[in-house]
Amino acid sequence: MPRDEWEKIKHARQREVICRLMIDLMRNVHGVYAPKSEPFGTRIEAFFIALCVAIGNLDGKPFSVSKIAGYMGVPRATVMRRLERLQEWGLVRRHGHYYFLQPRTLNSLIGLQNYQKTRCKLKRAIDELSILDTRTD
Repeated sequence: MPRDEWEKIKHARQREVICRLMIDLMRNVHGVYAPKSEPFGTRIEAFFIALCVAIGNLDGKPFSVSKIAGYMGVPRATVMRRLERLQEWGLVRRHGHYYFLQPRTLNSLIGLQNYQKTRCKLKRAIDELSILDTRTD
């Protein structure tokens, strides 16, 4: 693809900002919550499953394995393996059929620093998108 091919994509620069933001956020979460022995990218699916747990937990409607599998569109067996890994890492816990975040992990100093770092990355992306959206390219 020629270098200027991106010009044919509507909102290309904004989409680039969003792509970079998504990778930065996942890198940040990985660096804080995954063991150092886990290479970035190999367990991305586990973090997306953790996000499902967070959504259900924070919304007051915890997710079960079946609900996560349906929400993510992945097999139940995969969800179960990823949830086991997340439990080993201390990010989630199981209660009956439902999964919950581990407050002590998220409320730890490093967890709170991760929250602040994430907010900064989001703000920077929003600021950049605001500038890009006002341009008359």
